[in-house]
Amino acid sequence: MSKRSTHVNVKVVPKGDEPVERMIKRFMKKVKKERIVEQVKERRYYEKPSVVKRREKLLGIKRQKKREREFQQKINSTERLNNKGRGNK
Repeated sequence: MSKRSTHVNVKVVPKGDEPVERMIKRFMKKVKKERIVEQVKERRYYEKPSVVKRREKLLGIKRQKKREREFQQKINSTERLNNKGRGNK
């Protein structure tokens, strides 16, 4: 996320005879895409830069471990498929 504060205006203009529910759904989709709610939650309380770095580092480690797990599962599943057709010798 960038350090600079950027203001995002989310607009939803009705398309013809569009129902209000659909407009609200489009609005919520745009808000989610712009991560507005997440930014509000993140900025609710001040977080020291060292705490931010530590949290981001731990999240990166967690993501890396997840990728490694998924890769290992993929390798294991392909090995099982390759060994299935060979039979027991």
